[in-house]
Amino acid sequence: MVAERGAAFIRNLEKNLPLIAQSGGLEPVIPLLRGRHVIIAGAGPSLDMQIAALSRIREDKRFLLISSDMALRPLVIRGIRPDFVITCETTPNDFFSAIDTSSMYLLAFSCSSYSSLKKWRGRISFYNWMVENDFFSPLWQRAGAGLGFVATGSIVTTQAVSIAMGCGILSLMLAGNDLGFRDRFYASETVRSAANQYANCRLRPVCSVEMDRCRNNRYYEIVRDNLTFFTNHQFLAARYWLDELFSTKVFPVADCSYPGCSPSSVYKTGLDEYISSIKQMSEEMP
Repeated sequence: MVAERGAAFIRNLEKNLPLIAQSGGLEPVIPLLRGRHVIIAGAGPSLDMQIAALSRIREDKRFLLISSDMALRPLVIRGIRPDFVITCETTPNDFFSAIDTSSMYLLAFSCSSYSSLKKWRGRISFYNWMVENDFFSPLWQRAGAGLGFVATGSIVTTQAVSIAMGCGILSLMLAGNDLGFRDRFYASETVRSAANQYANCRLRPVCSVEMDRCRNNRYYEIVRDNLTFFTNHQFLAARYWLDELFSTKVFPVADCSYPGCSPSSVYKTGLDEYISSIKQMSEEMP
């Protein structure tokens, strides 16, 4: 990672320093998440099937929705405005333009792409990664150790899990955190799927572009419910990390992603069922 992206980390951080000084770290986030039921939305294809359920909790203050940067666009297009968005993308991506982000709260890795962050209009809190070595440690000192440190787990949704689980939440649900794929890599309307639409032509239709991406990432097989899925190094590492973390959970962790985490580490259930159980539990409490 350092060999590939080290220069970008340093360059991004230097550009982000004024915004970091203005915005600060994760401390204000803790009371906002404490005591809430948190849903983390990734950008896997199964997110498309969860839109209707997510729409039904838009005004329910018992639930808090954290979206990955890639999942923001498909959610907003369908009328769902997450409470928080999280990004750790160090390369420029057009996640936020043409979206009114003024009412949302961004959780941003301190070395995230400046060109992406400057399009954000809402509140921001920065964080560092929980990695210490000769390269990263000076970066965290430069950014400010007081921002807070987050375990990475290799992808953006695992960083959202790290933050949420450190804030005293009541329960956690993962949606669209598929960590595997068959014929589609991302949900509809993401930045990547939009790019595929723009590149669509007679000789290379969208379905071929999607399948090529999946073929290029077929490093491992996952068999779930007698169906074979595929995954890559990054997703597999994230899944092992989450499975180990959730095996010692102190509160319920549910997962409606497909294939998602292992059934041995989470409660595999539908998002509607999860929401109904929370509502029922709240009504039964004195």
